[in-house]
Parts: sequence; structure tokens; C-alpha cells
Amino acid sequence: MTHRPLTRRQALARLGAAGALALPGAPGRAAGTAPLTLALAPFLSPAALFAAFEPLRAHLQQRLARPVELVTSRDFRSHVLSTQRGEHDLVQLPAHLGRLAMLDWGWRMLATADEVSQVIVAVRDGGPVTTPAALRGRTVAMLDPLSLTATVGRRWLQLQGLAEGVTVQALPSINSMLFALDRGEVDAFVAADTQLRTLPPATPRGERVLARIEGIPAPLLLARPGLPGPELQALVDALTRFEPDPSRPASVANSRLVPLPAARLAALDVYAQIARRTLASPARP
Repeated sequence: MTHRPLTRRQALARLGAAGALALPGAPGRAAGTAPLTLALAPFLSPAALFAAFEPLRAHLQQRLARPVELVTSRDFRSHVLSTQRGEHDLVQLPAHLGRLAMLDWGWRMLATADEVSQVIVAVRDGGPVTTPAALRGRTVAMLDPLSLTATVGRRWLQLQGLAEGVTVQALPSINSMLFALDRGEVDAFVAADTQLRTLPPATPRGERVLARIEGIPAPLLLARPGLPGPELQALVDALTRFEPDPSRPASVANSRLVPLPAARLAALDVYAQIARRTLASPARP
């Protein structure tokens, strides 16, 4: 696979070079009270991400009687490094990165969405790509190589014999993939089907599913090392009492939150090993 750098337009979509992006003017901030920060994985644009998780933020703030602030990062590597440094109280990570944070950096598992996502490959509806083989010589958009969907997508390309015949272009969010597909800048994209349920209404939706690859676990919600036991239990209680809105599509932002059994956590170890190797490799420009 070859890799193409972001265009200027795509680079600007990252909203600058700051590692962390916060929800401006987070509702309910009390003067003199440090808010509890929840760092969200950057799979959508910041505006779309904050809008999708606002009900959860408001729920946590009400249950914990404490200001809660949503933040995110410009890319997955920045998000993982801020997690490694323990910069936030709570963090949402793709399952393989969440497991890595538990194994290597002492983060504590709180809950995960009771939702299994299907990784899909999508193309333009009515376009020339009708089979996986027709992707040869074309461009496929994915999230950051550290994302779980990109890990699954790259393995799928290898199994299709396309590892050397496709250009993989990393884009900063799922909604930017849909815009790039609509403009003809990419020929296909890889994403989780649940991620497509949280897109802003203005996002072009002219895609067609070319292939369904495999199911993946939902992202994990974790607490930083050092939080006292009573605070951890209060967080678990608050998260597991979150009620999804039945009028909204089911997604990782709008789903019941449940503990993850130890056996399912251990099954993530193989993906955590892949993430550890990817994180150790030099970041691409």
C-alpha cells in the first residue's frame, strides 16, 4: 500500500495543530470548580463529536453533581499520547487502544457501549467500483492507522490481495470521508456502520456498502490511574445508568453502557499488540 499526504484542505480540517480540542463554553461549568474531563476518540469532526456525546455529558454532570467537559484531539496518536500522560480524568478509546492503556499505563475499565459495530467498505452508489478487485489502482480512505477500523481495513486489503495495489489515505474523521467520496477525491472508505449513524445532517450520503468485513467491540471508557475507589464506583454507577434516546439512532454515543467481562477484555490482547507496534513506529507526516 502507498500513502498519500493530506491536502491543505484536509489538513485544515484538523482545526489547527493543538493536541487537545475542548468543547467551548461547556454548559454547567461552576466557577472555581475544576471540571471532570472526558476525552473522546476523534472519529468525527469535533463539532459532530461533541453534539453526539452531549447527552452523555449532561447525564454525567447531573449524576455526579460536578461540571463535566468534553475534549478531543486532532488525531488518534495525539489522543493516545495524552492518555499515556494521564492528562484527562476519563478517556474513550477504541477497544484495542483501551486494552493497551489498561495493560501498559494502568488505566481502569469503566464501561463500554452495549453495541457491536460492523466494519464496512463503502463506495459511491452508482460508481465504477462494484467488486473489491475493482479497487486496484484506486484510493481508499481510512481513519488514523491507530484506529481499530483502519487496523481491520488494512488486514482486509491484504486478504483481498490489494495491499500493494491500493493507496490508503488517512482522513481525520468519518464525515470528511463522506465529503471526499462525494467530491471524487477517494474511491472508497472504511468505517464502522455505527459511526455512520452519528453524522451531521449536512453530510453527503451517496455511499453504498461494497463489503462487510467483521464485527468489532465498541470503544472503551476508562478512568485514569490513581482515581480513588469510591470515585471509580460513582463513575461506573453514573455511566451504567445512562439511558439512550429512543428517538435517535443506536450508536456508541446513544447506547446503554455496560461492563465488559474479563474474557472479552482478554480477547482484545492480540489487537493491543498490533496497536503497541503501530504506536512505536514513526508517525507519518
